Amino acid sequence: MSENTVTLLNNPYGQASFDLFRQDEQAFADKTLSIKYLDDKGTSKYPVLLRPRRFGKSTFVRMLKCYYDISYQDRYEELFSGTKIYDLNLPTHNSYHVIDFDFSSVDGTTEEDFISSFFSCVTVGIDNFKLRYPEFKFDYSNIKETAPAKLFTEFTKNYKNYSKSQKLYVLIDEYDNFANQILSRDLTLFQNITSKNGFLKSFYAAIKAQTVDAIAKTFITGVSSVSLDSLTSGFNIASNVTDLDCFNEYAGFTEDELEILIPKLVDVEKLGVTPKEIISRMKPVYDGYCFSAEADHTVYNSSMCLYYLNKVRQKGVFLNPEDYLDPACDQDGYKLEQLFGLADKETVNTIIDRYLQGEPFNLLKLSENINFNQVRNYSREQLLSMLYYLGYLTVNRNSTLDSGISLVIPNQFMSKLFANCTIEFRFRNNAVFSSQKLDVSEMISVEDDLSSFASSCTEFLSLIMSNQVLVHMKEMALNLVLYAKLEELSKDDFEVRLQKSLRVAGEGEKFADLVVTVNKGTSNECIYLIELKYLTKTEASDKSSENTLKNAIMDAKEQVIKYKSALDFKGKNVKAYAMIFAGPDCVYCEQQ
Repeated sequence: MSENTVTLLNNPYGQASFDLFRQDEQAFADKTLSIKYLDDKGTSKYPVLLRPRRFGKSTFVRMLKCYYDISYQDRYEELFSGTKIYDLNLPTHNSYHVIDFDFSSVDGTTEEDFISSFFSCVTVGIDNFKLRYPEFKFDYSNIKETAPAKLFTEFTKNYKNYSKSQKLYVLIDEYDNFANQILSRDLTLFQNITSKNGFLKSFYAAIKAQTVDAIAKTFITGVSSVSLDSLTSGFNIASNVTDLDCFNEYAGFTEDELEILIPKLVDVEKLGVTPKEIISRMKPVYDGYCFSAEADHTVYNSSMCLYYLNKVRQKGVFLNPEDYLDPACDQDGYKLEQLFGLADKETVNTIIDRYLQGEPFNLLKLSENINFNQVRNYSREQLLSMLYYLGYLTVNRNSTLDSGISLVIPNQFMSKLFANCTIEFRFRNNAVFSSQKLDVSEMISVEDDLSSFASSCTEFLSLIMSNQVLVHMKEMALNLVLYAKLEELSKDDFEVRLQKSLRVAGEGEKFADLVVTVNKGTSNECIYLIELKYLTKTEASDKSSENTLKNAIMDAKEQVIKYKSALDFKGKNVKAYAMIFAGPDCVYCEQQ
C-alpha cells in the first residue's frame, strides 16, 4: 500500500497554532481534558505550570485561548467537537476575554534592550486583543517603552471600562525564556533584571494588582524555577502546580496518544510495522519523563517524536530514532554544561559520582524559587531541581523513599548528555586520564585477537583507579571511560558509539555497550561490537562466589551474540566480543 492510497494528516512539528490544526489537516494529541482540571474549584486561579523545552507548552496555551476566549465562540464546534472536553460540555468555554503574551522572543544585549523587547511583546498581545475585539479602544502611543508595567495597568483600566465585569483571562507563555538565556551568558545582567527593583517584578506586581477587579484568572508556562522568585515576589498569589498528578500529561505524548497519532502521520502498512513496534523503538530514546510522584504514566518528548515520525514518513523506511534527533536538541549538552558551571566543583562531582554509580538522585524537596540575587552558586538541591525542570532528570516512579523525592535520568538521549558532560568535567583536563592511550592497532588491522587492546585497557584503568580519577568503578563508569578514550581517536574512518541503539528481531530495542567502526567507508570496513561486564576483584576471586565470574561471562556472551544479529548489522562485517573486568584487570576478552 502506498501513500497515494492512504490518507495521512500533516505533521504539526514546529507548529503551535491550535486553531489552524483542523484547518490545515494537522494531526494533534487531545490534551483538552486538562482544561477540566484548570476549571476545578480546588485548582489555583493563578497556576504556573513548568515543563522542559519542546514539550508542546505553546500549543497548549493556544488551545486555552481558543477554548476560553469569547471571540472564538463561533468556532467552538469546529475546533473542539470530537475532543474529550467537548463531551463534558463545561459552561466555561468561550466565557472570558483572553489576552495572551508570548515572551519567547524577548532578546537583547543590555537591560534597556530587554525592557524594550519585553514591552514590544506586551504590545503584540494587546494589539491581538484589539484585533479580536475591534470595539475595544486603547491608545498606548504615549507610554514609554521602558514601562511595560504601566502599559499593562493602562490596558486593564481601559478593559474595565469596556467590559464592566471581571472576565479577563491572562495567558503567559515562556515567562522565563529570555531570563534563562541571560543567565547563561551574563549573571550580572540577570541579577539586575530579576532584582526587587527590576521590570519583571514590577510587571507581575501590576498583574496582581488587577486581580482585584479586572483579572479573573491567569495561566503561566515556563521551563524552570530560576525566575520564579521574580514572578512570585511581584505576583505572590501564583501557585506552582508543576508536580500535580492531574497535569502530568498536559504536555508531551503518552503511549496511548502515540498509538492514535502514528497511523495518521506515517503509512504503517507500507513500513511493514505496527504503531506499537514504532513506539517500542522510540521509547528508550524519547520516553521516561514523569513530573509527579503520584503519576501512573510517563510521557515522551513530543517535538522529538514528531521530528522522527516526519523523517520516517519522508524516507519511507523504519529508522533508528537515535540517528534522527530533533535539531532543536543540539544545544542541550551545552546547556547541561552551563548548569554544572553554576555550581561549585564539589557539588558537581557529587552528582557525577552518583551518575557513574547508576544510582538515583534523592533530595528532600524541589527548589521552587531560586534567587541568584541571594546566592552565587547552585546548591545540590537547587542544581538537581534545575535538572528536573529542564528535563535532564525526572521523577523516579520506582522510588521506595518514605519521604522526599527521587530523580533519575529519563532516557538514553539524556543519559548520553550526562556521559558527555562527565567526560568534559571529570576527564578532559585531567593529566592522569589524558596521559594514557588505548591500543587499537588490532582493530584497524581487522584482526580477531584483541589481546593488545585488552592489555592497554587494563593499564589505563589501573592508572585512573589508583589515582582516584574514578572514585567509584561500576559498569556504567567502565563503559564511559573506555568510550571517552576511544572517542579521542575519532576521525573519518574511525567511529565509536556508546550504548548504540540496535533493533534485534523479536527482542525490540537493545543497546550495545561499545560499537567501534574501523576503516569506515572502505572495502575493509569492520564493526567491533563489545559487551562489557564489571566485577570487583573480590567478586571475581572469592571462592564462595566463584560462579559470579562464570555468570558474567555467560551473560556477556549471550548479549553480544544477540546484538550481533541486529538488523542494523545486516550485510556488514561484524566481530563481536565479550570483555569482563575484575577491578581494572581485563580477565576475559574473547570473540563470540
